[in-house]
Amino acid sequence: MKRGGNFFWGVLFGSMAGLIVGMMLSQKKEEKIRNILGKKTEELKDNFQIFGKKIGEEVQKIKSNIETKWKNKMKNKIEKTNQYKQDKVEDELGT
Repeated sequence: MKRGGNFFWGVLFGSMAGLIVGMMLSQKKEEKIRNILGKKTEELKDNFQIFGKKIGEEVQKIKSNIETKWKNKMKNKIEKTNQYKQDKVEDELGT
């Protein structure tokens, strides 16, 4: 996953760098370049927000899953401990 993530970021930043350099070397007027860069920056910002939201949702799902598993495990341990104590008391009382 880490290697794929690094590749993704490399492609993303390389594309943005290429876009910026290409625009600066082109013969368009400065105003048009600023407008295009502004729009692309907004698009990138929106995409990062969507990406961040999706990651947050996945992290929340994983956290919830781990929390549920941990609670179930602890509940089972408590039940086993209580059963052990009850059996020990019954043994001592001879019932």
